[in-house]
Amino acid sequence: MSLSVQSVGTFAGSLSLEQALEKAIKRMIDQEMKRKKIGEALANLREVDLDVMRGVAEKTLFKEVGMDPLVDVRVCGVDGSLLYQQLHGFDLILVRALAAIFHYRGAVLEGVEYSPSELPPPKLIDVVEPLDSWEFQSLAGMERQLAEIETAAQVAERGGVESILLDGSIVPQYVERFPRSPILLEKYQNLIRAYTRLYQVCAEAGIVLAGAVKDSRGTRLVEILKAAFDKFNLEKEDLLILDKTRDTVLLNHVLGVGERTSAFTYVEKPASYVLSDLGSWGARIYGFYIRTVPYDRPLRIEFLKGVENVAETADRVASLVYALSSYHEGFGLPSVIIEADACARLAEEELSWVRDIISARLDPDFAPDLRRERKPF
Repeated sequence: MSLSVQSVGTFAGSLSLEQALEKAIKRMIDQEMKRKKIGEALANLREVDLDVMRGVAEKTLFKEVGMDPLVDVRVCGVDGSLLYQQLHGFDLILVRALAAIFHYRGAVLEGVEYSPSELPPPKLIDVVEPLDSWEFQSLAGMERQLAEIETAAQVAERGGVESILLDGSIVPQYVERFPRSPILLEKYQNLIRAYTRLYQVCAEAGIVLAGAVKDSRGTRLVEILKAAFDKFNLEKEDLLILDKTRDTVLLNHVLGVGERTSAFTYVEKPASYVLSDLGSWGARIYGFYIRTVPYDRPLRIEFLKGVENVAETADRVASLVYALSSYHEGFGLPSVIIEADACARLAEEELSWVRDIISARLDPDFAPDLRRERKPF
């Protein structure tokens, strides 16, 4: 909801709000300065070999990354888009997912393919089950993930690519392991099968599978650092700061361009997370952070461990991501994912068009719009 000119003026004239803003800004600056201090302390450990900490797969916290020369590389980026609307008596979901496949030769982009096409029609899902708002949003999110993972698996099965990069995590996100609704349970089980199928196909074909999380809110690496607090000569006050810090916020003060963190396990105890439903694959999922350009935050990368050791897989993935993400100094995301995102994006008008067609063919007494959308004033 946008603010009116009048309400903005009211806010601007509020002394209590101004004081609250000043207090909030001061607290943010203070916290950031303390995080910077911790970051500088960690940055000094670049050349120090540490005993492998619990959850960390390599002996150093930070590593330099070599850029993949892209001599003869075919890399696939997968992304999807989602629109949904709750209506009276039924709900609508629109999903589109596609894969963009870049073929590099001698570091030059030689060609681009799309699967199933450059602009595939969206998939329409109508939901008549009586789901509450949270359940419906959860279902919509799973439909999007399912479309993306099935698209990636189709590319992997067809072959012809060395790497597949997902836009986002390579683990199901924002899902409940034991949903109350039968339709959600069925969709969750389908989603788990789709992910394990993708892992299996990539592993058998020797395809590197990774995901780039644009705006990570993760704290896994901070949790690892806190557990090994005594190794870093930090003060107890620093531990309190880490309790309020996300990974990317801290690493923004640590990583330089072309540097990554050590690879780390996705979670400490896979049995306590959705990873337990992924079977043995859960133990093969790792992550790291990398800074690819000077004026953007570190990027979280997740990957499925290959036949080599974790460090070797991490090096392969990092060098590829670095090469694909260094084109704009202020936006460090792999170019193939940017292309997939641009092609997959749905416009709000597409959902409105579908809803209007449905409304036009229904009985006039059956108004599908919710009451809050039909206010006469």
